[in-house]
Amino acid sequence: MHAPAARRAFPTVALAARVPRGAAVAAAAAACRSFHAPPSRRNAHGPGGKPVDDSVTEHDDDPEPQAGTETSGGRTRSHAVGPARSRNMRRRVASALPPVNLPSSFLDNNVSIYSPGTQPRLPIALVEDAKHDKVSRLFVDQGPGSQHTHQTLESYFETALSDLLLRDCELAMDFVRSRMDDNNVRWNSPEPIERVLRLWDMILDSAWHLTDALYPARQAEYTYKVRPFWWWHMYKDLDQRTHKFRDQFLSLAMSLDNQLKHAERLDYPLPHAVADLPADTLVAMQKALNRDLLASPPPNFDPKTSKRPITVLSLSGYGGTAVSEAVGEHLAFWNHADLVRLDAYDLSVLVGDYLGQNWAYSRGALSMMGFRAAELNGKLARDYGFPGRHTDDEDHDVEAGLMGLRTASGTLEDELQKIKQGGYDCFSKWENLKIDKILDHIIRSADLKSQSSPSRPVLIHIHDLVELSMTLEGSLLISRLRVLVDAAWQQGAKIAILGTSSCEQPSEEYQNAILDLAGGDLVITRHVQPERADRHTAKGSRRFPFSLQKADYFVENLHNINRMLEAMDPGSIQRPLDLSSDSVRTYLLSANPRFSILRDSVLPVREIYHLACAFRALKSKHEGCGSAGFLERFKMGPLRQKPGQPFLDEERPEYKGEPGEAPNKTAEEAKGETRASMKLNEYEKRISVGQIHRENLRTTFADVHAPAETISALKLLTSLALVRPDAFAYGVLAQDKISGCLLYGPPGTGKTMLAKAVAKESGANMLEISGATINDKWVGESEKLIRAVFTLAKRLSPCVVFIDEADSLLANRSMFSNRPSHREHINQFLKEWDGMEETNAFIMVATNRPFDLDDAVLRRLPRKILVDLPLKDDRATILRLLLKGETLDDSVSLDDYAARTPHYSGSDLKNVCVAAAMAAVEEENEAAAKHTGPEAFRYPERRVLRRDHFERAVRQIPASISEDMVSLKMIRKFDEEYGNRKKGAKKKAMGFGVLDDKQYAVAEEARIRPGGSGL
Repeated sequence: MHAPAARRAFPTVALAARVPRGAAVAAAAAACRSFHAPPSRRNAHGPGGKPVDDSVTEHDDDPEPQAGTETSGGRTRSHAVGPARSRNMRRRVASALPPVNLPSSFLDNNVSIYSPGTQPRLPIALVEDAKHDKVSRLFVDQGPGSQHTHQTLESYFETALSDLLLRDCELAMDFVRSRMDDNNVRWNSPEPIERVLRLWDMILDSAWHLTDALYPARQAEYTYKVRPFWWWHMYKDLDQRTHKFRDQFLSLAMSLDNQLKHAERLDYPLPHAVADLPADTLVAMQKALNRDLLASPPPNFDPKTSKRPITVLSLSGYGGTAVSEAVGEHLAFWNHADLVRLDAYDLSVLVGDYLGQNWAYSRGALSMMGFRAAELNGKLARDYGFPGRHTDDEDHDVEAGLMGLRTASGTLEDELQKIKQGGYDCFSKWENLKIDKILDHIIRSADLKSQSSPSRPVLIHIHDLVELSMTLEGSLLISRLRVLVDAAWQQGAKIAILGTSSCEQPSEEYQNAILDLAGGDLVITRHVQPERADRHTAKGSRRFPFSLQKADYFVENLHNINRMLEAMDPGSIQRPLDLSSDSVRTYLLSANPRFSILRDSVLPVREIYHLACAFRALKSKHEGCGSAGFLERFKMGPLRQKPGQPFLDEERPEYKGEPGEAPNKTAEEAKGETRASMKLNEYEKRISVGQIHRENLRTTFADVHAPAETISALKLLTSLALVRPDAFAYGVLAQDKISGCLLYGPPGTGKTMLAKAVAKESGANMLEISGATINDKWVGESEKLIRAVFTLAKRLSPCVVFIDEADSLLANRSMFSNRPSHREHINQFLKEWDGMEETNAFIMVATNRPFDLDDAVLRRLPRKILVDLPLKDDRATILRLLLKGETLDDSVSLDDYAARTPHYSGSDLKNVCVAAAMAAVEEENEAAAKHTGPEAFRYPERRVLRRDHFERAVRQIPASISEDMVSLKMIRKFDEEYGNRKKGAKKKAMGFGVLDDKQYAVAEEARIRPGGSGL
């Protein structure tokens, strides 16, 4: 309301000009409440005939609940009179709140009291991980470049051994000094003795590996239970291509220092506790938290209006909680601080119970907040619905599934923004008071557990921070918790917040939430893969690999079942299973889907409730038999069966074939899961059928004979940004990049095979595009599909978009003057191509007719790579590569056939080899038909290819290329105009078998570029 109108309606506000602004606002609020009060109360008079407005005593921040005055919405109305009564009410509000009793299970499991002689607590999943073998095969690989690898390993372990021996001498000298000092008793405790033992274990391990590096022929193999200190360096930090460690800014001794120092002091090295999270990241976080704990608040700091930034660690590639929990334990231990650990489940149980909600019989948005967080980070088991239940509109409503939390004030994004700005609250005033009280007790839970005055720093570790910030209730709880922590800090407490989150495949909404947090907090994102080394070392073996993430899900489900049992019967915690028992390990290793639902994902609340009921029902009848009821429930399998699955037993086994792959899954199922996790729109789903999964490809660069320069160029163009992201963080590479390359040449020369090899080995995702996926009969649909190509490439980033036979899609616009749609298609493609600086997508184009491509397309393909016909030596190499699995007769000379096939492409040579092998099989069948002996004819174990087989094959398979082909001449002309070898250039070019000093190939060789092909 504007000021003039306010003065007309409420005369009392006219005094605002003579009083401070705060008093004027309070007077206006009082007048407003008086105006809207019932007439009987608005006309009431107090002593002396002065009007009294009871509603003035209802302070916005300090309501007092009275008997019979609480409304159905949870808000209260008070009936005090005068400012003095209001102050008395504010003092009595705390006593009116119900008492808070934190569960003993929370104090035991979630609160850690710092003690110098106590090691950081290892999460349950990592304890189970320490029971499984980890095989190391550093020296087994004897392939190309192994010599450089052994030299790198020799330098690494030599440096480690020198540092360890030096540290051993320091401890020995300290021990000698302690014997001379009568008052020095530190060597009488077990801690320094344990340190020396750990040190000598590392010395022996380093000495053995140094010996193996000097003598790699032993091909030594080691088996560990706990990952050693060098595990992270060897299986993640060591680049197998350059044989160097990726951290070029620190010396080897400096990068080893953190690992050795912590491995000496801890019962287990850091690579076992925090997987392949870099130790340097942990050290940086420890220093940041130490600054937060020791910092003093400024004199004008107000926790209600100010907000202290917090440290947040977001992990991708792994969705469990064990690594984040271990990070919190170690950071608290290194900062000598008590630790209070919370996650979305803990907050939903503690705050929900205090507000009257629970998991079993009084479910609400607050009590179900933990399951909502699991859904947002992709851990919650998928609920199979029915077709047509959800729409795939581009404007997909991101609020769907938020359990009815949408309000009339706007969209979810608007409400979350209001929460962050302090302008929205979905709780009543009374509920906010209760929330503040329970959160205050949680913050002080370390003091409650130790039963001592606060003397040590306190670290509040909040897991699922990103997921909580994506929900209404979670955002409000985090905001209130931060206000209370800042208030305690402002009053002199040494307290700080650590936020963590872990998501295997972050969605776009998840990444946007991280960006929002990064606007005001110190957000660190890292990609971790705990089973990275296990997958690498388990290749070729048939053992069942232990999965830390599945163990994490198992533990999380068991904890949820215990929480559900507590909600059913408060005060009586019944634990159905223990992770250390043999039966639990059987579940972890079981491939039967009926007995593995606990470890495949986080179960929804209905599954948890049903499992808890089965356990509770049987235990109430027969004490100690609850586990039997639990197992009986498992025989039923999951509540919701996947559509189209006849029997539960037909679920595919967990592990067959290569570790880390998804065995027995069809490509369509894998693509469907990827599309579901990314929430693709209609057009992106149609384009995503062209996504090439690397695990389904067999072609590698070892299977393709191409010039080393060509392979090197393709690797640099597609994967250099992945290998060296630091080089693309500044300068010209941070602003511009090469957006695409063109592979051109005669048909059958291996252009598509090179693209497949890039997809297999580059580490980037591959998206194959053809005319069938782009063209549509409806007007405007093709343009939307073209746009979806680039939006999907952004989602799959880093991504290589491969367009085979590109002349069908990107042909010159003048060639299709009678087809206006083609002009629109290519215009849209070029427009989207120009916006690719927002993503890491790379366009790879292959064609046999490069001269048909549009000029604008050629401009956007600055790297043009010629894949030429092979020369004699190249044909011999290709033949050997194709026949490496065949047995050849001594009469066969591959060099002779290479000389006799001058116009043959790689595809022609493949057909010759296939025809020769089929001739041998046909000969065996004829021999079997002529066999007349009493015994059955036995085919030879391996066929032998003779000279006559190849002679017949060469006669049957002629060359598909001839010097008279018009397209060959046009490709040669294109190469002279656009290729690296311009007209009249005589410089040496990359390609197959570069000729010495000859300008032209010999007469019997058909070539595009005389002297070789290449870039």
